[in-house]
Amino acid sequence: MPSVAHQEDDDFLFAEENEIKEVATEVQPTWKVMIVDDEPAVHEVTRLAIGKIVFQNKGLNFVDAYSGAEAKRLILEHPDTALVLLDVVMETDDAGLQVVRYIREIAKNHFVRIVLRTGQPGQAPETEIILNYDINDYKEKTELTRQKLLTTVISCLRSHNDMMTIEQNRRQLIDNERILKLAKRSAESANQAKTSFLSKMSHELLTPLNAIIGYSDLLQEEAVMAGLDDFIPDIQKISEAGQRLSRLYTCILNISKIEADKLQVSPEVFNICELANEVILTTQAQIRHNHNQLQCQCTDLGMMQSDRNMLYQILSSLLSNAGKFTQRGLIKLIGQRITKEENKEWLVIKVVDTGIGLTIEEMNAIFHPFTQLDNSTTRIYEGAGLGLAIAENYCEVLGGTISVESKKGEGSTFTLEVPINILDEL
Repeated sequence: MPSVAHQEDDDFLFAEENEIKEVATEVQPTWKVMIVDDEPAVHEVTRLAIGKIVFQNKGLNFVDAYSGAEAKRLILEHPDTALVLLDVVMETDDAGLQVVRYIREIAKNHFVRIVLRTGQPGQAPETEIILNYDINDYKEKTELTRQKLLTTVISCLRSHNDMMTIEQNRRQLIDNERILKLAKRSAESANQAKTSFLSKMSHELLTPLNAIIGYSDLLQEEAVMAGLDDFIPDIQKISEAGQRLSRLYTCILNISKIEADKLQVSPEVFNICELANEVILTTQAQIRHNHNQLQCQCTDLGMMQSDRNMLYQILSSLLSNAGKFTQRGLIKLIGQRITKEENKEWLVIKVVDTGIGLTIEEMNAIFHPFTQLDNSTTRIYEGAGLGLAIAENYCEVLGGTISVESKKGEGSTFTLEVPINILDEL
């Protein structure tokens, strides 16, 4: 083999360099390398130079093309080709350049790496080629030693592997997005079916339930009139159970409307303190049942325009929740009007209790549907875990927020903030 000094006079020879240590293991060739050159000797010397390369446990599988036309045909037959070593001048002076355009524009193959090798650089100036053609490297045949060719091949294979990895990840993301869309559609269909079912079943469920409550009240009255005092506690349990089922059904129906985005706001003007007193009247029995005291600090709050029923449900949930988780303690209902940005008035109501309190984890989950502080089979606190979830959603619909501050064993403070005039937020 000639020395480096004589190499400049040859078209395509490899200079003498230190022997490259290659891993000669039996592997199935998986990296396809296409050699495109009209000189058979170039094919042979290229195979000798890099034929034993193993990169990432994959050997090389050579595809030979001896003209530009043959290269165009073979790139279609082997779209998974990783690297094309491409001569410029073959059957025409720009045959190699036409192959580049064909691969990128006709075959739409943007993953194969293309290295131009020319023995006549004057026919294809490097700067012009790099700027105008989508190639990855440009080499004169006289500068390609065995080591440089190996470096070029490994660099291109690594680049091709990285591009294919990115493409696989991109396709996986697309597939995952499609799966998520299908799952979302399925969930939406199931949710719509659930809402439709509850709507249709409302009459069938509530009619017998109201009958149970009504007849139990009637039986209780007759028992009192007949002096059958021993029967009254049992009849009261029937009535209480029916009322509990009625409240549970109402909560489930409300949460279904929320999930189906079917909540409708009905603004009206009402007195805030009168609403607070109504809520206290309906919740004080539960609050006193646990031997709690209730203090109301809601005076001179004036009028507001909002959905009265939603605000009633929010306050009822907060007070009921406080009464349920507080034993022999104090519960406060504190209300005030404040002015925020743009001189808009807001109603701020705090429900403060001295109950069992919440951990940080519980505070993060307390507004999620069906979340219960005690999930044991022997739990002492009743409820389906829907009240606070519904309250938060109602609050958002009214343009406000609800938050909680608590410490385990020291009680909790729920803060409700809603605009005095909901029309200002629409």
